[in-house]
Amino acid sequence: MAKRILMVITPQTTGDLRSAARSAAVVARESGGHVRMVFVRPIPPARIDGHDRVVADPDAEMARLTTLAEDRMAVLDPEFGDVPVESLVRFGRLAAELRIEAENFGADLIGLAAPSGPGPRHQLRAWYLGATLSAPVVLLPLVPDDAADRRESVALPAFR
Repeated sequence: MAKRILMVITPQTTGDLRSAARSAAVVARESGGHVRMVFVRPIPPARIDGHDRVVADPDAEMARLTTLAEDRMAVLDPEFGDVPVESLVRFGRLAAELRIEAENFGADLIGLAAPSGPGPRHQLRAWYLGATLSAPVVLLPLVPDDAADRRESVALPAFR
């Protein structure tokens, strides 16, 4: 059973992340494990104003984006309940950063936040990450709390 779950959030992940957090918490709680939320995004370019002046260099932009990502993840902490959770923000290519993070964390399971009906893009990303990473990859569904067709499963297999 998965003792260490790496929950992955990207800038393309839109919607309510609470259901993905609850899904990761259920898996961790059943195994007596813990969760590490990691927000991975590409290295940002310098921010430039309308007159081509540098407003913020990449380091300042990374600091600003880190604060926004930490705020977004802090909102999810209550969804984990009694499950230990830690949050990190990483900049770089998704596969490379996840490979490093999965190895350092010793991840037993990697959960990608994805819509409840993941499309080919999400499945292809999960397939690629599953082929390049040592831990299995699942898709954590993003389902609104008021959804009538809410699925009972906590995690969708990446491959069907």
